[in-house]
Amino acid sequence: MLNFMTPGSGAIKPLSPETHRAWTRRVSQAGCLVEPWRCDLSSGAFMIGSKTAALLGLRRNPCGIIDLVRAYDRGDRSTILNILEQATESSSSFCFSTTVRGATGHPSPLYCIGNSTLTDEGAEGSLEGVFALPETEKPNA
Repeated sequence: MLNFMTPGSGAIKPLSPETHRAWTRRVSQAGCLVEPWRCDLSSGAFMIGSKTAALLGLRRNPCGIIDLVRAYDRGDRSTILNILEQATESSSSFCFSTTVRGATGHPSPLYCIGNSTLTDEGAEGSLEGVFALPETEKPNA
């Protein structure tokens, strides 16, 4: 596990491109597969990478927040939803880690690093970032 993210933990800070880049560098240096993701807040649709979708056992891409959260460890869900809710209230940088059990049922760590960019209207904007999977956990997709 990465030392700055243990399962069920997370952080949210004011939008900071350098914080986002530093967290992303750490997962890359830790030997993780890094895949981008994006969510358009006006539709709520998440577009994620194919390897992450396979790990999570998702059948649709784009998918909704409920599809994603169902794949996360039950004990981590409220922390993750709280982080994402805060990120939709003000432009932020955030990260979290959880354990997922995809189609195989085998537990795998999943890291998320993202940022939110919101417009003045509030409901407009996007969340985007990366999911990181330890290289030993890469699904065959």
